[in-house]
Amino acid sequence: MKASNSVNYRNRFNRQIWLTERRKDMRAYYNRQAIVHGGIPREPMWCQIPFSSVWLVKSIGTPGFHGWYVVCGDHPTDLVGMGTLEGTAEILEYFASKWWRAAQLLLDGEDYPDFHIERIEDRPKIGELVKDRSDKFSQLAQSLR
Repeated sequence: MKASNSVNYRNRFNRQIWLTERRKDMRAYYNRQAIVHGGIPREPMWCQIPFSSVWLVKSIGTPGFHGWYVVCGDHPTDLVGMGTLEGTAEILEYFASKWWRAAQLLLDGEDYPDFHIERIEDRPKIGELVKDRSDKFSQLAQSLR
């Protein structure tokens, strides 16, 4: 019984380390984009460790705008205004679609402004990775329906 408890403790510890890293990713993203927000929450609204997480980050100072859904994990950190998306499946489908379009451009060597890619020659390689994450998001969204 004690071994089981120590395993659970270790898993909770690893989860917190992973979530702390995701919060750092989001802070860096918001800082790079110079976006003011109401603070990064302690917990995501959904996560599948170590692949991805979906967070709700509230805005401040913009009447009528409530905040963003942010995805971060083993993929680019990205966000979308809350708008009409409801539930994790819809959020993941949104990013799957957005990233599929981005992957097509990157695979063709074109630019996709939402992703900062330092070296032009890396676009096709990054396009493959973005396409893979888009496919995974689609599969996850389907599993949540």
